[in-house]
Amino acid sequence: MDAGVMPEFILPAVKALADFYLKDLIAEKTIDWIFFSPAGNLEPGLRTGKFRLGKDDLIVNEAGESKISVQDYAMAMIDEVEKPAHHHERFTIGY
Repeated sequence: MDAGVMPEFILPAVKALADFYLKDLIAEKTIDWIFFSPAGNLEPGLRTGKFRLGKDDLIVNEAGESKISVQDYAMAMIDEVEKPAHHHERFTIGY
C-alpha cells in the first residue's frame, strides 16, 4: 500500500484491511483462513490464466505496474477454493 501504485481513493479501505490482517487475523488459529489480495489495480479485462501468485509483496510487471483483470482474479480465487494451497496466510496476484 506504500508502493505508490494503488489509486489514492482506495487507500483508506486498503489500510483498514491491512490493520485487520495484522492485528486480528494473523493471531487467529481456530479457523483455516486466507487473505487474498489483488494487485494494486483491479480492472476489467480478459481472462488470460497467465498471472503470478505471491505472498506479502506486491507483484509488479516489467513496467513497474501492479495490475490484474477481474476475470483472472476470479479464476485464481476459484482455484484456491477448489484446490486449497494457502492456509493461515495472505497471498496476492498480479501480472
